[in-house]
Amino acid sequence: MTRWMLKSLLLEPLMLMIAIASAASAFLLIIMFEGIFAGESEQIVAYVRNVKADVWVMQRGVSNMHMATSYLPDWKVRQVQELQSVEAVDAILYLNTVVEAGEHRWFSYVVGLDVPAAYAGPWAMSVGRDQPAVGEVIVPEVFAHMAQLEIGSQLRITDQEFTIVGLSRETFSMANSVIFINKIDMEDIMSSFDISSFMLVKAAPGVTPDDLVETIEREIDNVHALTAHQFLINDKKMAMQMGTDTIALMTLIGGALAILLVAFTIYSQVARQRRELAVAKALGATNRALYASVVFQAIAITLASVILATLVAALLMPVLSTLIPAVTLRLTVASVSKIAVAGVFVAITASLMPARQIARLDPVSAFQSGG
Repeated sequence: MTRWMLKSLLLEPLMLMIAIASAASAFLLIIMFEGIFAGESEQIVAYVRNVKADVWVMQRGVSNMHMATSYLPDWKVRQVQELQSVEAVDAILYLNTVVEAGEHRWFSYVVGLDVPAAYAGPWAMSVGRDQPAVGEVIVPEVFAHMAQLEIGSQLRITDQEFTIVGLSRETFSMANSVIFINKIDMEDIMSSFDISSFMLVKAAPGVTPDDLVETIEREIDNVHALTAHQFLINDKKMAMQMGTDTIALMTLIGGALAILLVAFTIYSQVARQRRELAVAKALGATNRALYASVVFQAIAITLASVILATLVAALLMPVLSTLIPAVTLRLTVASVSKIAVAGVFVAITASLMPARQIARLDPVSAFQSGG
């Protein structure tokens, strides 16, 4: 049985390669869209994921950073700093706004740093300083290249001009970028003084983040404390709802088109072997064997196509990331596995229609059509 199924699969090698290449092109489309979705989904919460805080503290009723507003008086920051369970606190003032550089405008997270900031500032620098003084700004390297900016260039936030003193890495996404200014400038922009938006808290040695959350909420009134892990989960959930809808829609449309192409490819491959399968039935092959052969071919072609598409995507993504740095691409095992499972299901479904037609044929008709 197995030998016969392999022989059926390899009956027309050229057509088999064409089928695999056709399906692979469809899977490559899905993988690339999934890569953009996965990359941007991670990049949109890059700040929360990369800063080295154990616990985030914010205004009561707030549980994430994305599109959120939180106000904490600075005296509460001092209260947290004085707790024995706390090693250090970085307080930031935060704003969602549009930044301007010439004709270029980009929606950004603007983080006001209480300089010197130990760990609330940029975690990876391309060039320049990572601690902005008053009147200075640190922008993503990708944004700088897109807007033709460099160290010393001017950038506008609301109605104020800032001088670029550093270019950061890993702080840009299509949905938003993260830029850093001095907290004094941020207070001036927001006309709010002696306040912070969030506290990024480091636990003292031997203190777990969960224990520190419990201590802060017990000792400090009207604040909400979350472990960095939970805060990231909350922020990503909100960002996915608000910042990646367009990418998700593109992925859905691209996936639907790719599924149709895969289904047509598998259907055509099985339909081409209609006469051979009918002859096999006339020679004694059972319907069960015919179905097994068709399903085997569908699965084999699909898996070969997914593997080929994945290899091509792995080669293409680094090149595309260099050519189009504004787009973050990420190839994940979870995405490929999901695509493979969906592809196998579609392929089997598409192959069963011609197989069912063959199973219903009168065996004698195979020889009659051949004559």
